[in-house]
Amino acid sequence: MATHQALHAQGVSIRKIAKTLSVSRNTVRKYLRDINPPQFKAREYEKQLDKYREEIQDMLDKGYIGTRIHKELVQKGYMGSPSSVHRYLRAFKENDKAAKLATTRVETGPY
Repeated sequence: MATHQALHAQGVSIRKIAKTLSVSRNTVRKYLRDINPPQFKAREYEKQLDKYREEIQDMLDKGYIGTRIHKELVQKGYMGSPSSVHRYLRAFKENDKAAKLATTRVETGPY
């Protein structure tokens, strides 16, 4: 990592770097040898509620609230908590708002 290399460039020993960063000396050596430290990426998870997306949209169009949507989904086999449904609905509504706010400008020529 950049921290390892920065400390080593300042003349700090490998042992001291390891102790400061709470990692083993071998790990410090490994990162100092690597020109490009590993790039970690957050894992993408499929949300349980994604498979009910269309049904949720229909329920929102009918004016259902989160608690009612949760009850309906439980009847269809959903095993999650009501708070998970509410979090999903919040994100769902934010994406929907952003889509509605996005406009496309269309220009036509003079008649």
